[in-house]
Amino acid sequence: MVLNKLNIGEIILAQFQLQTHLDTIYEGTAHQFEFRATNADDAQVWQTEFREALRDCLKISGRMLPANPKTELLSTTDKGNYIEEKHVLMVDGVDAPLFMIIPKAEPPYQTVIAFHGHGPGVKVILGNIDDSAMAEASRAVDNNFAQQLAESGYLVCAIELRGFGERVTEQMNQASGGNSCRHLAFEYMLHNRTLLGERVWDGMNAISYVLSRDDVIADSLTCIGFSGGGTASLFTSALDERIKKSVIASYMCTLKKSILGMSHCECNYVPDLLTLGETGDIAGLIAPRPVQVISGEIDPIFPIDGVREQFAQLEKIYQVFDADDNCTLTIHPDDHRFHFQMVESWIQANTV
Repeated sequence: MVLNKLNIGEIILAQFQLQTHLDTIYEGTAHQFEFRATNADDAQVWQTEFREALRDCLKISGRMLPANPKTELLSTTDKGNYIEEKHVLMVDGVDAPLFMIIPKAEPPYQTVIAFHGHGPGVKVILGNIDDSAMAEASRAVDNNFAQQLAESGYLVCAIELRGFGERVTEQMNQASGGNSCRHLAFEYMLHNRTLLGERVWDGMNAISYVLSRDDVIADSLTCIGFSGGGTASLFTSALDERIKKSVIASYMCTLKKSILGMSHCECNYVPDLLTLGETGDIAGLIAPRPVQVISGEIDPIFPIDGVREQFAQLEKIYQVFDADDNCTLTIHPDDHRFHFQMVESWIQANTV
């Protein structure tokens, strides 16, 4: 009998460990919406049915998006090449900090909705880090990509995701950098909601606000997210067809090899999700709109073999739509980081 030692010094029998049991569950799970269509008409029916089921899974079915969400301007800051506005966006009675980064060039503007990842919150992608050393380190890995987009002439909308920055609860998880993901994920679950669903809903309301403005090119909206923001970008783009182009950076990977393969934040787990499909199938809801999946060759938390596996599934879906050229996998040689130039080049190449 093989014995395994735990870090705490105890010894347990291998026969009682549960990993084999969990692997068996994963392998035996039937994905209801695993893509099997062979023509575009059937694929569109699949998308319609899958979107409805995914909304149900995220617990946002039945909600109505306002055409003109209520907002209030809190502050305006001249940042040199652009103006940064901070607004309150009202989402179903909840106030959300929403930032509009507006170039000083003449409108209308190509427009981006940008989702930040785990960390101090939206201020990172805005380039608003006070500590000079931290700010320099952040810029070195393009964490300030919303700021860079504004400096390149894009109008950028950036909403702070629930659980980060100013949107935390009293039960903050100091071990995870001061976010409230753990508490929020579990509390929403007890109310038959999901934290990811609430974040997606916030993003869809932000899109409604952006598209109500007269200084944007309405059919130009690009959605970009990195890491945890890549999660928001994937699911929001899958459900909201007002998004015309999508960048999913450092997230899309086989769930078994990433979210289930190692320790990840509680906000990644949605009950019943795997009974619907894997990430490649979910990304297929974006088809035939242009999508860029970007990942690092040595990303330790979203392993590249899992990325390639799910991208292969995504390619099959785009092939059925006869839109192969709209589906791009970009792999950089680094680990878990953003690469602004790769993303900007792709956006420009896919702008009509």
